[in-house]
Amino acid sequence: MRARSGFVRLSLALALGPALFSDVPALALQVSQSLEALVAQRRRELARARLEYETAVAAFNVVDGQWQAALDEVSRARRSGDDNALERAWALAQDRAGPFSAQEQRVELARDSLTSIRGGLMQAIEARLEELLDEMDASPSSDQRLRLNALFNDLRNELQALDEESQGGLRLQPVVLPEITFDPRDGPEERSTKAQLLERQATFVQTLIDEADDRIRTLNNRLRIRRQSSDLLASVDRFDDTRVPVVAGGPPRTGVAADSTAAGGRPLTLEEQIQQLEAYRAQLEDRRQSLLVRAGLFRGSGRSITW
Repeated sequence: MRARSGFVRLSLALALGPALFSDVPALALQVSQSLEALVAQRRRELARARLEYETAVAAFNVVDGQWQAALDEVSRARRSGDDNALERAWALAQDRAGPFSAQEQRVELARDSLTSIRGGLMQAIEARLEELLDEMDASPSSDQRLRLNALFNDLRNELQALDEESQGGLRLQPVVLPEITFDPRDGPEERSTKAQLLERQATFVQTLIDEADDRIRTLNNRLRIRRQSSDLLASVDRFDDTRVPVVAGGPPRTGVAADSTAAGGRPLTLEEQIQQLEAYRAQLEDRRQSLLVRAGLFRGSGRSITW
């Protein structure tokens, strides 16, 4: 019995109550059923979270279009040199900034909830996979091992799909954002608006950081499951224990992003993907800090900002 899965099962057993310890077979069955119920519950929660996120994004797209149109009007009024038109354009932009911020926050909250719930489902599936490895290890019946192996593969494929979904739009590429420059003609309100735009860019970069963190956690979980599966199969080879089936399909697949390839075109290993993501995350954090510093300077004095 592997220590990690034993800890998972013990934790679940403690949550179920000490009375179950009077009947060990019943305890094992209850823990297994509880994991299956947890997976089903979190699947339902994920479906609701996806719907809420899609609804929030649709509402945001409407106000975002209105906000961008207002900013375009400000630019046109400035080029025309019409102070009255510029004043009206700024008033419209400020009026639309409120709904934009509210819907932007709604999308962020829905995204965070979706990420959290998806991660919870993935953790529940991982725990169930570990449990299935233990059950296959202990199973005396070939028919039962085949059934457990089929369940293992189904859950592993579901986990792979969630793994790929968790990547979202994450790509390890430099983040290109519209440049916000200092203009000596800018008044306090214009500098404040530019500061807000820089802060919004920093918020966007933070979402990329969050996605990178989520992906790193996911890959570390994949790596742990793969190593546990490999350990089991290695023990079979060492002791020639024919009771334990070879898991069909080999070790779990690792989700490879479009740019997750090494020199020569080979897919990156899980370890290499984690290292790449950690380096990418550090670059994103540097960019976010730079944007916030610039925003602070725009909110301060009117001196030129050239970086």
